[in-house]
Amino acid sequence: MTKKIFRGILITSIITMLACLVFIIGVQYQIYIESRYTELESKANIISISADEAELKKYSSIKERITLIDNNGNVLYDNKAVALAMENHAQREEFKEALKDGHGYAVRHSETLGVNTCYYAVLLENGNVLRVSGTSLTVGAVIIELLPPIAAIAVLAFVLALVLASVISKRILKPINEINLDETVIDETYEELAPFVSKINLQKRKIDRQIAELSRSRREFETIAENMSEGLLLTDIKGYILTHNSSIKKFFGVHEDINGKNILTLNRSETFREVFVNIEESRRFENVIKLNGMYYEVTANPVFDEKGKPCGAVILVIDITEKEKREKLRREFTANVSHELKTPLTSILGISDMLKNGMVNPDDVKGFADDINKEASRLINLVNDIIKLSELDEGNIGETETVDLLSIADEVAKRLSPVAEKHGITLSVSGENAEITASEALVFEMIYNLCDNAVKYNKENGSVTVTVGKKDGAPFVSVKDTGIGIAPEYTERVFERFYRVDKSRSKQSGGTGLGLSIVKHIAASLNGKIAIDSKLGEGTEITVFFN
Repeated sequence: MTKKIFRGILITSIITMLACLVFIIGVQYQIYIESRYTELESKANIISISADEAELKKYSSIKERITLIDNNGNVLYDNKAVALAMENHAQREEFKEALKDGHGYAVRHSETLGVNTCYYAVLLENGNVLRVSGTSLTVGAVIIELLPPIAAIAVLAFVLALVLASVISKRILKPINEINLDETVIDETYEELAPFVSKINLQKRKIDRQIAELSRSRREFETIAENMSEGLLLTDIKGYILTHNSSIKKFFGVHEDINGKNILTLNRSETFREVFVNIEESRRFENVIKLNGMYYEVTANPVFDEKGKPCGAVILVIDITEKEKREKLRREFTANVSHELKTPLTSILGISDMLKNGMVNPDDVKGFADDINKEASRLINLVNDIIKLSELDEGNIGETETVDLLSIADEVAKRLSPVAEKHGITLSVSGENAEITASEALVFEMIYNLCDNAVKYNKENGSVTVTVGKKDGAPFVSVKDTGIGIAPEYTERVFERFYRVDKSRSKQSGGTGLGLSIVKHIAASLNGKIAIDSKLGEGTEITVFFN
């Protein structure tokens, strides 16, 4: 605004200065012409005193031109030319005025000479007309003669205008620049600004409210976005990131700021290319991608401008790794359950068909009945274990109470002693009382499965030792056997559902492959940790520590 006012004042000053110069030059030129007329008139009056041809010849050397004309316009004498060769002057303006009024004036421009000529004519007593003429400067010539002082005046005036324009513009704007919009008090220097400032204050209060509302909304958005476990991305139509939350950086494995970067510089998978193909066509997009060993569901929705055209995208990235793992486990579990159920059911169905059709000798019926009983028992155990795992998956851990691990271990040992003695296996319990808060049924199930596995996969005349105690104040129960042991590469997998290191031995022992998986789930539900130490051919020790 200062520049505009400065330019306005400066231009106005220059225009005014030029107008004054034109006026001064015009006045000066008029004064010059009048002085020239006065000079010619004086000379003409002097010469007219003795204006016969003989007397006029005395003025032949003066610079002015002297012409004597009769009353018919014929030239009688001219000190600069041959009179007889000159044209008739009856139509000359100064000549006609002299005949009419006694004297006459005229100015004519000579195109050939490029100068003005001033004429003064006076009527003599004998009826002739005496004319005296001389050249005069043109306006251009006057300007050229006056150019040095005009230039000096113009430069001085321009500098003065420049300084004044700068000072005046600053003084005009100073009160405006000093207006404090945070206060409603208005300086009385410019009363005309009062309505304007009042409107500005009103608008300012409105803008302040809007900014506060936007800031609050932005803080809420940032708080929500930063606390989302899902990744959130806002991009333009070309895929350049406008904003994001911290989860996105975690998913992509980056630490620097990614605002302004194209999403394809972070991940060039075909999925993200397809996102913007769909967004440009105003279509929603969904797909699953794998990043850094994790599975993510990508959902992209287009954002439209006021004309209804897509101008960007809102991309939501959800970690579904656990879901994918659960789905994989479910599929594997379903396949394993189907297989495990099919085996005993096939045996039972085959034997029952043979009995039904009379294909079994009476002496062999008892043996086939034993097989049916064995397969049915295996089937019941499998179903019970599946039900138990389902309950644990759903978080059904029953009512909790204070239970003593040593007492439960003793009870488990009594329950399994007949089976252990059958195989010549010694089952012993030692240690001290250790209490935890848990469901007694679950703790019994956990220790029972550990001991049952230790008996099933033991050697003939081996031993199973159950130790209960406390380590660093934390209760633990340990089950150690002298069995076949587990190779190091299989120690982590034995807790998977239906996993068996030796499938043939498991089938002979009647195991379902779910015992250690149930142990793992029960320990997890009780905030326990499992440690396994095993050497192939020497035995295995599994310890459960409780917090």
